[in-house]
Amino acid sequence: MKFKNIIKNVGVISLVVLLSGCWNECSTPVNLSVAKERVERYYESGCYRKDLEKIIASAFKHFESVSAENNATVIFDIDDTLLSDYADVKEISFGYIPKLSHKWIMEADAPAIQETKKLYDYLVGRKFKIIFMTGRKHDEYDATIKNLKREGFTTFEKLIVRQKHEVEITAKQYKSGNRKRLIEEGYRIVGNLGDQESDLSGGYSGYAVKLPNYKYLVE
Repeated sequence: MKFKNIIKNVGVISLVVLLSGCWNECSTPVNLSVAKERVERYYESGCYRKDLEKIIASAFKHFESVSAENNATVIFDIDDTLLSDYADVKEISFGYIPKLSHKWIMEADAPAIQETKKLYDYLVGRKFKIIFMTGRKHDEYDATIKNLKREGFTTFEKLIVRQKHEVEITAKQYKSGNRKRLIEEGYRIVGNLGDQESDLSGGYSGYAVKLPNYKYLVE
């Protein structure tokens, strides 16, 4: 399955479940214009930030009791976990255009999500090892590093991006496979933060922290 086909626009299952409750193939969907308005309201009314704050507060409480010794490692996804693309995707009415997405990544100016940045800073201060793992591709590596450092994410072990041979596999396969390899390299994964279930599933995650994202799904 090609990566560009994995990303689904906001008119699909995630929005229908969020906005109208239970869903099946014969349910009448919410009008797409209404769904987009509700997503915009969620992000801009303060609800998104409130949800983030609650989730990150729980993560803080958990990691306070976790030892940073013996290569304790926390993995962070990037898009909609550390860096926000909200302003960009709003410009195209919450759609997904691969060429535009690549262009935005190469501009390296996505802002940090401050709630997650606070947790990152705390973990760095505690001497946890930090690894960034993203669905971004190999030709976006340098721009991603530039953006991360620009937003203050300067301390980390490595950044893992999709290599050419990984472009066709699912996000779950890609991320769980790389987590397994990290464990084989000697890292002790104690936590994993992401905005998609596919960031966290497949094993080897440690304490999983799921952040809200109602703009798209990655499987």
